[in-house]
Amino acid sequence: MRYRNPLKRLVNASRYSLDGLLYALKNEQAFQYEAIIFVAVCVALCFVPLTLTEKIFALFSWLVVMALELVNSATEKAFDLIDKNFRTEIKAGKDMLSAAIFITVCFNIFLWGVFILKAFQ
Repeated sequence: MRYRNPLKRLVNASRYSLDGLLYALKNEQAFQYEAIIFVAVCVALCFVPLTLTEKIFALFSWLVVMALELVNSATEKAFDLIDKNFRTEIKAGKDMLSAAIFITVCFNIFLWGVFILKAFQ
């Protein structure tokens, strides 16, 4: 086992993470839409009268959607390497990942509905 300098390892890991984010922003349409929504959420939060805690919760809730999208995209790429032909098991895996994203998006819609109702009562 090779031991590395911890700082160098952190820098390399950060670079790989940024490479993954840039790849997703350039090549994954769903992630691009989610990034646009994230920017819109950031702008909207400047104008919606919420507490700092609520604003942070709203931001992190959408970041969960984006993180799941990255997991979904990476897993789909791995599935496609396993077998390009239709397989029920691979479809089920892709569908379950999609469902996870759907659930987090629904939660965000609910959360924003609650925040908007609270802010403008």
